[in-house]
Amino acid sequence: SMAGKSIRLLQIITSPHLYRELFRWLVYYLYEHVLPLKNLQVGTDPEIHPTVSLRFEKNIHLGNKIVLDMNCCIWASPNSKITVGDNTGVGPGTIIISSNHSFFSKESYTEQPINEKDIVIGKNVWIGANSSILAGAHIGDNVIIGSGVVVTGRVPEDSIVVSGSRKLSMTKRR
Repeated sequence: SMAGKSIRLLQIITSPHLYRELFRWLVYYLYEHVLPLKNLQVGTDPEIHPTVSLRFEKNIHLGNKIVLDMNCCIWASPNSKITVGDNTGVGPGTIIISSNHSFFSKESYTEQPINEKDIVIGKNVWIGANSSILAGAHIGDNVIIGSGVVVTGRVPEDSIVVSGSRKLSMTKRR
């Protein structure tokens, strides 16, 4: 009923949980997006979606006319840099992370040393949605990275990179 919906809405609006969650979202947004923009080294005419997450922004260098679409993570580290050339577009959900934990047996990953390597992305590059550009990646100029591709090494200029088979494999459910 309309009265029941109105009462439920009133309960939500007056709930301390709502305001606690809104405050948490605001703090996260300020920490992950707004504050890093102050120190970010970026060229002219950037298009950076409000949901882009930036870390160690002093070690991130973005060229002119770059596009960072929604839900991208651009995470440099204390001892590694991320450089993105002019006229480069990064599709939604893509991560560009210049460090990773080591993996030694019988130790928690949080206790492992960090491996840090620079990432260089050339100019006129198009990186498809949900791609992963990992520590040590070097992508040349005029490259297209297909959706969902994981890049860990060198991609020569003027390349197109896709992953996996384009054929669908289907079997009957039992």
